Amino acid sequence: MTPPRLAVPLLLALSAAAAEFPKLINTELDLSVPLPSAAAATAAMKAPPGFDVTLFAAEPAVQNPVALSWDDRGRLWIAENFTYAERAVRFDLSLRDRVLILEDRDGDGRADSRRVFTDEVQMLTSLAVGHGGVWLMCPPHLKFIPDRNADGVPDGPAELVLDGFNVARENYHNFANGLKWGPDGWLYGRCGHSCPGLVGAPGTPDAARVPLEGGIWRYHPQRRVFESLNSGTTNPWGHDWDRHGELFFINTVVGHLWHGIPGAHYRRSTSLTSNPHIYSVIDQHADHYHFDTGKGWTASRGGTANDLGGGHAHIGMVIYQGDNWPAAWRDKLFTVNQHGRRLNVERLERSGSGYVGRHEPDFLLAGDPWFRGLDLSTGPNGGVFLIDWSDTGECHDNTGVHRESGRIFKITHRDAPRTPTAPADLSPLDSAALADLHCHTNEWQVRAARLLLSERARAGADLSASHPRLRALLASTDTTHRLRALWTLRLTGGCDDATLRALLRDPDEHLRTWAIRLLTDTWPLDHRTAVRPAAPEAAPPTALLGEFAQVAATDPSGLVRLTLASTVQRLPLVSRPALAAALAARASDATDHNLPPLVWFGLVPVAAAEPAALLPVATASTWPDLNRWIARRLAEDLTTRPAPLDALLSALATAPTASLAATLQGLTEALAGWRKAPRPSSWDAFSARLANATDPAVLARLRDLSALFGDGRALDEVKRVALDDKAELPAREAALRTLIESRPPDLRAVCEKLLDVRFLNAIAARGLALFDDPAIGVKLARAYRRFAPASRPAILDTLVTRPAFAHALLDQIGDARIPRYEVTAFHARQIRAFNDPALTQKLTDTWGELRDSAADKTKLIADLKAKLTPAALARADLAQGRVLAATCTACHTLYGEGGKIGPDLTGSGRANLDYLLENIIDPSAVVAPDYRVTLVTLKDGRVLSGALAVQTARTLTLRQMTEPIVLERSEILKQETSPLSLMPEGLLQSYNDTRVRDLIAYLMHPTQVPLPP
Repeated sequence: MTPPRLAVPLLLALSAAAAEFPKLINTELDLSVPLPSAAAATAAMKAPPGFDVTLFAAEPAVQNPVALSWDDRGRLWIAENFTYAERAVRFDLSLRDRVLILEDRDGDGRADSRRVFTDEVQMLTSLAVGHGGVWLMCPPHLKFIPDRNADGVPDGPAELVLDGFNVARENYHNFANGLKWGPDGWLYGRCGHSCPGLVGAPGTPDAARVPLEGGIWRYHPQRRVFESLNSGTTNPWGHDWDRHGELFFINTVVGHLWHGIPGAHYRRSTSLTSNPHIYSVIDQHADHYHFDTGKGWTASRGGTANDLGGGHAHIGMVIYQGDNWPAAWRDKLFTVNQHGRRLNVERLERSGSGYVGRHEPDFLLAGDPWFRGLDLSTGPNGGVFLIDWSDTGECHDNTGVHRESGRIFKITHRDAPRTPTAPADLSPLDSAALADLHCHTNEWQVRAARLLLSERARAGADLSASHPRLRALLASTDTTHRLRALWTLRLTGGCDDATLRALLRDPDEHLRTWAIRLLTDTWPLDHRTAVRPAAPEAAPPTALLGEFAQVAATDPSGLVRLTLASTVQRLPLVSRPALAAALAARASDATDHNLPPLVWFGLVPVAAAEPAALLPVATASTWPDLNRWIARRLAEDLTTRPAPLDALLSALATAPTASLAATLQGLTEALAGWRKAPRPSSWDAFSARLANATDPAVLARLRDLSALFGDGRALDEVKRVALDDKAELPAREAALRTLIESRPPDLRAVCEKLLDVRFLNAIAARGLALFDDPAIGVKLARAYRRFAPASRPAILDTLVTRPAFAHALLDQIGDARIPRYEVTAFHARQIRAFNDPALTQKLTDTWGELRDSAADKTKLIADLKAKLTPAALARADLAQGRVLAATCTACHTLYGEGGKIGPDLTGSGRANLDYLLENIIDPSAVVAPDYRVTLVTLKDGRVLSGALAVQTARTLTLRQMTEPIVLERSEILKQETSPLSLMPEGLLQSYNDTRVRDLIAYLMHPTQVPLPP
């Protein structure tokens, strides 16, 4: 394939500003595979029979293309990003980014016109053309450059529309992106959850800004309203709407396909949400993954996941609705799988209240190892355009950035008509002709016509010729045509609320769904990860709320009920319970993927403002999960507002057993970590209803809660189970933990009795740590070898909670007692945190010194690199390295085994010695908030450290190497969160050179190795 032809006069006529564009800097280090020519890359594409992949444009005409958009004249707008850089640099602001306009004027499928619209932007991630100019996402800003006459020349400087799209220091590749016009006239975008923002117009005070925590957001250009539609996921980088106007988006790591539900809190890769009352989140909407989840997402690189779809990273998305490809491909979802260098295909099917994505065979394979597809879009003639960043690195760009390459491919079917049935340039068409395009078989024509009509309506143009045609379509029997007409009529003033209310009774579920959405489109979304606008609009009409409740109770469509569940978050708090109760009364939705959590999300602020209002919801609910969450929320306020919980337990006197059990589970979850709690006056009657339950878990919860409420008989039963050597081990473990939480007077005696019982002794040691007696530390340290190997890390954790215990630990360090290498840098850092000079000196003498200055780290890395030569690593004992890696797998997963505190190591950059040493020696250089160390000093003298996890008003949970620990806030003397990583420096300092060699060689090895005999 030859490079695209470009008009020579155009290239010679580029402005002086373009000549001053900074010289591009290539920092790519991995050039082991040469960059193939654009022609060779095109020829290496493998598509299904009948499809042609051709080259629309390539370097030097286009470089580093990161996003694309179309205008109503059929011109392709490209965002080129040069400022994004490798991890150490993040953004090279000595460079600038650029917006191009490419055009195929002679219709031969290749760009022959190129114009630079602007090269005065930085950190450009996406663009959208419409409403008098170009919208640019340049985090932290959403910008607008006017081009009112659409001549491709800015009419003035960029305007700052919004700011607050923050870029995190830790995960700078997850920031805001993805501008695209929705069928409802809003400008939609995306953001990764690790770049949370506070969004508003420039100058807006923080209190009036909208928090953004990942997911999808949107902005209304006329009303100037910003909404955070949902939150979570990891890094969404592609979205589109199907023919029914349902939004879907693509994501990486925790799941690749999501239904874009307003008000949803989605699964994310680390903690839940900033709202502690969001107890459960919504998982992805596909029935499969494109990698082996048993091995972890980081193991899906390098072809290891080819049979499953290529890997975890998905970039760009289009739901094909063009007229160039055969009908069999229509309505399928296509996304770029980055590590698999292919296009994955999903078949979208209705399921319950929403949709599920079914796996289809991959569509296209790129034979070019530099292929890094970033976005897809259907063009004016129905072909699909695919932009290629073209680099050897991945999204993190650990190996640098190659800025001088980039390709745009076009995928067409050779049997399709060559002559388009509608013009690519719609600007000369009158409103009637634009209305007629709403029946076109290529969605590009429809979307361009809708945007153009909405622009004309905003400018006050006469659209009288278009509305009758659109109303005729709305009255037709074709669902797709009806929806298209409805959206455009609403945007252009041709559809009032009365029409929408009539559609609530339409036979088609999609028309009913969109009637609800458009009726509530101006009601502010408020799911308490967002805030209402400074001047909220009027409350919804009471009559309409009554209609919604009736629809919730009677409508057969799960999709309609899903839309009403989202609408709960658009209602005033006082109006939410009635709609929630009507939805929760539908027993068939109890296990629905979306509905129970979505309704709960809308009730969370109700629980804070008026908890008694949740009682009618709980009594009407047939959803166990919703009952559990209501009980949990009310129980969390047991000491400050006991009446609502007491009323709930009374109100459930005649509830089904499943509701009672769910309520009991909610109480247990709420009171986890509490030492004592006041007994609700209705507890005895409530617990009596479950006294004859056959489920051991229910009986155990009853027993534990009764003990928590001060029932001495229940506590005696707990003690009996803990000491019963005939009882099952899990029951004894649970009983002992309950005793430790309850702190009875004879706790020490019970724990000492169990200190010789295998597998219970580690838990007993935790109980003994509550007592500030140096003799306990001595006893535990001397008994270290009697504990099972799996329990020893927990004993070490216990021995570093008190200075006296730490002295006892250090006294026992030696190969015959407590091996020095089993005491990790985690424990050493904890000992140093006591700030006891004598203890720190003893640590240095017996274990070693933590060298954590910048100079120390630099020297240590250099020394290790000099020792860890390829020849030295080749002599390593990999099996012994696997044993030593237990230090790593205490927190990290490796080959499907290990902890979940830190990131999965399986497929990280560990094959690179520099990457590995830098992350081990200096782990705090770049650390996400979820992995920062929190140091807690307790009133009883213990000091604990870990990653801060779940927090409630009463408790907080620390994630430690061995297990999470729940602490009552009343027991905390001091809490400090360090900028340091939970992973400390000095992890290698307890090892000799041989052990370091074996461990590093094992960590660099591409596959798992057997354990030693």
